Amino acid sequence: MEHIKKTVHGVGWSAASTSARLVIQLCVMVLLARIVTPGDFGLYAMVLVFSNIVFIFRDLGLSAAIIQKKDIDHECLSSVFWINVTFGAIMTLAGFLLAPFIAAFYNEKILIGIVGLVSASFFISSFTSVYVAMLAKEMNFRTLAFVEVISVLLAGIVAVSLAAVGFGVWAFAWQAVALSVVSASLYIFLSKWRPGAIFVWRKAKSLLNFGMNLTGFNLINYVSRNADNLLIGRFFGPVHLGFYDFAYEMLLFPLSNISQVIGRVMFPSLSLINDDKKRVREVYMTAVRFIAAVTFPLTIWLFLTAKEFVAVVFGEKWMRSVFIIQIFSMVSLVQSVMTLNGTIYQSQGRTNLQFRLGSIFAVVFVSGFLIGLKWNIEGVAICYAIATFLILYPCLSIPLGLIGIKFGQFMKDLKKILLSALLMGLIILTTKTALLKIFGAGDLAVLLSSIVAGCAAYILIILKLEKPLAEKFIAVLKQFKKG
Repeated sequence: MEHIKKTVHGVGWSAASTSARLVIQLCVMVLLARIVTPGDFGLYAMVLVFSNIVFIFRDLGLSAAIIQKKDIDHECLSSVFWINVTFGAIMTLAGFLLAPFIAAFYNEKILIGIVGLVSASFFISSFTSVYVAMLAKEMNFRTLAFVEVISVLLAGIVAVSLAAVGFGVWAFAWQAVALSVVSASLYIFLSKWRPGAIFVWRKAKSLLNFGMNLTGFNLINYVSRNADNLLIGRFFGPVHLGFYDFAYEMLLFPLSNISQVIGRVMFPSLSLINDDKKRVREVYMTAVRFIAAVTFPLTIWLFLTAKEFVAVVFGEKWMRSVFIIQIFSMVSLVQSVMTLNGTIYQSQGRTNLQFRLGSIFAVVFVSGFLIGLKWNIEGVAICYAIATFLILYPCLSIPLGLIGIKFGQFMKDLKKILLSALLMGLIILTTKTALLKIFGAGDLAVLLSSIVAGCAAYILIILKLEKPLAEKFIAVLKQFKKG
């Protein structure tokens, strides 16, 4: 019962944090999109291709290993901390040294300084990994929520302020540095734990096998999912990449933010009960159904209203991204129910299998991107979608098999949620068509009407078709309120 209570409260605080960050990030993105150019977005996307690789390596998967390991002592934590800090310093130095080569690759000299500045955040962030892991292991998501919201808010203020006075792409770089400084300071200040002047290789090594397999998978997965940005930036330049990456961010909002609400809690939760497969299945499927209940209608709504959404919120200069957003919304619908796959591999101690499969899937994605280059950024987006649907069955069936769930049953459990979202989409499409053809409504009227009609329709349909899920959601809210 205590485990259930902690999980419920973890989801609650994670939801609060993610909702707040989602609003802040969306507001910051809207403001930046209206101030800076697509080229500035593209330049920073070029930097992110390389900087995000470093963040995959920054703790060598040791944070996840700390969460997964049931018994861990001060010597082990301190050893992991010093490994992280040392590796962070090495990565920062590497960033400075590689900056000229990255700039030469893209033929953009301005990237030398930007890469150098962003590299400073690698070392700063290395101080936070153990603190974050311990808070997650203890399921103290209240503290995590506080730090994350404050950090994103202050970093966003820095970015918008600098962009407003003409810093352009540099505003993004200073945002990254501000985020790492604020979050590191808050984690250290709020935590009672302090690293000792201790390093025991034997203790750290016990976590490295788990962590390195996970890091290997994350690297392969990252390369496969970001090779498109690398290729577009290299062959088409920052403006084309700006439009593409802007659309990709629209994909990531529902995927990484909403799915993360539950996903980040599931790993420590499933790790605590990893030997009880029945409970693991129940917790996992409940989490996936909750995610689907939110992401399915959101992605379908975005597919149908992408033109109006971009025009009203971001402005006409971003209209080329509309088609790509529509393609990515369908990718997001599929990937949203894949986001918890990693929690199965990690909680069951099978990061080795996760790494091997990730390597195979990477070949599929990169091959698709190379083929898609023939038709510019739109072709790359379409090939991304095709690759996602090609790997759907193995990507789900293999991890599900580890906890005794069949693919057919998994799809059956999501059938009514998908049907509810599709029926909602039909109502939105009917409403939009009527407004455009009969009343000649503008983009704002269509967008607002689609939100009202879509929300009302989806709530009524989901309550009719999936009443047990709605009741379970209400029960979770009550449990959180009691705590």
